[in-house]
Amino acid sequence: MKLYRKLLLFTVAAAVLPLTAVGFNLLGSAERALRDRIAEAQLSAAREAAEAVGRGLGETQALLEEAARTWQPARLSPDELRALPALLCRRSPRLQSCGLFDGGGRPVVAPVACGEAREGRGPPPMGGPAADAFQALLPLALAQEARGALVAAPRQLGPERRPQLAVAMAMPGRGGTTWIAGALVGMEEASASVRAAARPSGDGAVLDAEMAEVAAALETPLGVADREEARRLSVLGRGTGEYRAESGARMLAAWAPVQGTGWGVFLRLPSSVAFAEVAAMRRNVVLASVGSLLGLVVLGGLFIRGVTRGLSRIDAAARELGGGNLSARLPEEGRDEVAEVSRAFNRMGEELLAARGRLERWNEELQAQVEARTRELEEAQARLLEAQKLAAIGQLGAGVAHEINNPLTGILGQAQLLIEQRREGDPDLPSLRKIEELSRRSAEITRNLLRFSQQRLEPEFVRLDVNRVVRDTLTLAEGYVREAGVAIEVALADGLPPVRGDAGHLQQVLLALLSNARTACRGRPAARIAVSTRARDGEVCLSVSDNGKGIAPEVRPRIFEPFFTTKEVWSNIGLGLSVSYRIVAEHGGRIAVDSSPGEGSTFTVVLPAATAV
Repeated sequence: MKLYRKLLLFTVAAAVLPLTAVGFNLLGSAERALRDRIAEAQLSAAREAAEAVGRGLGETQALLEEAARTWQPARLSPDELRALPALLCRRSPRLQSCGLFDGGGRPVVAPVACGEAREGRGPPPMGGPAADAFQALLPLALAQEARGALVAAPRQLGPERRPQLAVAMAMPGRGGTTWIAGALVGMEEASASVRAAARPSGDGAVLDAEMAEVAAALETPLGVADREEARRLSVLGRGTGEYRAESGARMLAAWAPVQGTGWGVFLRLPSSVAFAEVAAMRRNVVLASVGSLLGLVVLGGLFIRGVTRGLSRIDAAARELGGGNLSARLPEEGRDEVAEVSRAFNRMGEELLAARGRLERWNEELQAQVEARTRELEEAQARLLEAQKLAAIGQLGAGVAHEINNPLTGILGQAQLLIEQRREGDPDLPSLRKIEELSRRSAEITRNLLRFSQQRLEPEFVRLDVNRVVRDTLTLAEGYVREAGVAIEVALADGLPPVRGDAGHLQQVLLALLSNARTACRGRPAARIAVSTRARDGEVCLSVSDNGKGIAPEVRPRIFEPFFTTKEVWSNIGLGLSVSYRIVAEHGGRIAVDSSPGEGSTFTVVLPAATAV
C-alpha cells in the first residue's frame, strides 16, 4: 500500500473513528438511560391504571356486598322487588344492566337497563330475548359456587361495541335460601385509565388470569407474543421487559397487577417510538461523522498529497543518485521537514560528487603510479635479466679465459724468446713481433673475460675523484680518438663529491665508452665526442655523448649482452659494454642510454656519492 493511502487511513482512524466511537458510546449510554426512564414511567403508568381499575371493581364489589347484607327479598312486596334493580343502577354509574335471581338462576324480577333508571324514568323491564341474553352473560353458576365473592365472566362487547363485564354475587337469605345479584359493568372507565396510562404512543389492556382482555385501549389486537410476554411478566413478577412482536418490531412492555383480582394492566410501546429521539441523534451522528470523514478525506488528501509529492521527488532523486547521476538535485523551497530533507539530500549529492571527483583523481594518480611502478618493475626485470645473462656469460668466460690463457702464455713466451734470439733485419722478426702483439691482445681479452666473471664478495673501494679518473683516462685515449678525426670536448664540473670505487675499473668503463663513441662517429662529418661530469641529488654523473650513427630501438635492449656488437667489422671489442655494465653495477651505480638513430648517443654512468666518514 502506498504511503499516501497509509497516511490517509491513519488520519481517518486517528481522527474520525475515535469521535464516532465516542459518539455512539454516548448514544448507547443515552439509550440505556432513556430505556430505564421509559420503563420506569411505563411501569408507573401501568400501576396507576391498575389502581384505577381496582378502585372501580372494588366499588362495584362493595355495592353488591352491601346489597347482599341488607336485602331481604322474601319480606318485600312484588313492587319493592321490582324496585331493587333500579336502586342498584342509581347507586353505581358503572352498571349497565342489573337483575335479581334465585339460587336456581331463575329471575326473581325482570332485569332492567340502568341507563334509563338513572335518568329518573321508570325502569324498563327486559323481557324475552333481551332478558335471556342478559342472563346468559352472567356467571350465575360460578357465583353459586363462590358464595359471598364477586365473580366475573370474560369481557363482552355490548351495544355500540362498548366493552362490558358480567359480574355476579350470591347473597345468602333466611332459611338457607340464596339470592344472586347480577349486573353488566361498563369498562369504559377502565379502558380510559389504560388509554391514559399508555399515552402518547403506546396502547394496553386489562387482562385476566387467562390473559383474556377485560378492558383494552389497543391500536392493534394483542398477538401471541404480546400475551406470552404479559404471562411471563405476571409469573416472574418483573414489571418491565422487552420482546419482539409477530411483526418483528421490538416492543417495550410493563405489567402491573390489579389487587385482589388476578388481573393486570399490560402496557406496550414500540422501541422505534420510544427511542425515536435516540435514533434521530444516531442518524445525526452518522451524518456528522460521514460529513466529517468526507471533509477530513478531502483536506487530509490535499495535505498528504503535498507531503507525498515531496517524498516522491525525494524517492525519484534518490533513484537517480543510486543510478550514478550525482548531479540530481531537489528544490529547497519551504521550511518544513521535506525541505530540510531536500537540503540534506542536495548536500549529500554535492559531497558524493566531490568524493567521486577525488576518487577519480586518486584513481588517475594511482594508475599513473601503477604504470610508473610497472615500468620500474619492467626495467628492474630487464636489468635482472641482463645480470642473469652476464652472470651466465661470466661463468662461461671464466672457463674460456682459463683455457685460452695457458696456450697464450706459452705462445707469448716462445715469441719473446725468438725475438730476443733474432737480430735487426732478420726477416722473421716482424712476424714474431706480430705474434707477440696478437698474443698480448688475446691475453687482454681473456683478462677482460676474467674481470667480467669475477665475483668479489667484499670489493675494496676507495674514495675517488671522478674528474681525476676522467683526466687520467683521456691522457691515455685522447690521441687514439683524435687520430680517427674525432674531436673531444671535455666539461668537468667543479666541486664534485667523491665516490667510492676502483680507479682502474672506472678507467676501463670510460675507455670502452670512448671506443664505442669513436667507432660510431667514424666517417661522419664534424665527428665529435663530449665528456662531462655533474652532481645531482647525492649522485655523480659521468656522460659520454657522440653525434654518430646512434642505436636502433630494436637492438637497444641487447647492447649490454656479451659478444653483441653493431660494428660492421667484428673485433675483440664485443665485451666492452658488458664489462662496463658489470663494473658499474659493482660500484652500486647504473648506466643510462639515450640514443636516436642518425643523431648520436649519450651514455651516462651514475654513481652514488661517497658518504662522509
